[in-house]
Amino acid sequence: MSTDRQKSFIATIGAQTTLVHFLDVVHGEEATVFSSSFSGGFFTGRPETRDDSHFLSLRPEPRLTLYFRYTSSGYRLYIRTPGPYYGKCLSISENGLLGAFPSEGAKTFNLIDKRGFILPIDGVKTDTLNIYLQVAGSPGALHIHRLHDSKFTYFADRNESPYMFNFTILERNAHYLDYPKEV
Repeated sequence: MSTDRQKSFIATIGAQTTLVHFLDVVHGEEATVFSSSFSGGFFTGRPETRDDSHFLSLRPEPRLTLYFRYTSSGYRLYIRTPGPYYGKCLSISENGLLGAFPSEGAKTFNLIDKRGFILPIDGVKTDTLNIYLQVAGSPGALHIHRLHDSKFTYFADRNESPYMFNFTILERNAHYLDYPKEV
C-alpha cells in the first residue's frame, strides 16, 4: 500500500499547445478588470475595478510548477514556482475560477484520464501525462472560460467542455515542505 508521500509529486503544468501561468505573469503587469455595476441605460454607475492577477490563464513560457500533495479526498495543488504565489494553493473562487488562494480550505483535485477515470499516479510509469483536472466532488473538469467584462482568458469549474492539461513530472515521492523526513 502506497503512503501519501509515495503518491505525491512535483510537476510542471501546461497544455498540448501552450502553457499556463498566472494572469499577472502572462501580461507582465497587474491584471485589472474594469466593470460597470449596472448594464445599459443612461447612467451605468462608476466603473469598479478588480485585480484578477491570481487567476490562471494561457502563457507561452515559463511553465508553472506545482506540488501535487496526495490526500484521501484528492490532490491539493501547492504552487512551487518562485514569486508572490509560492506556497499558496490552486483552488476555485466563489464564481468558479481557478486561482491562487491560501491553503486553508483549498479544494482538492482528481487527475482524470482520457477515458474519464480517476488516475492513480502510483501506477503510472511515464513522466509526461495528458490528463484533465477535476475539482473533487464536481461533475465536470476544468475548462477555458471567458468573462463578459474581461479581456482575459481563465480556467473555470462550470461543467463545460473539459480542457486537457499536460504535466511533466519532475520529482516523484515528493515530501511536504514542512515535513522533509516523511516516509
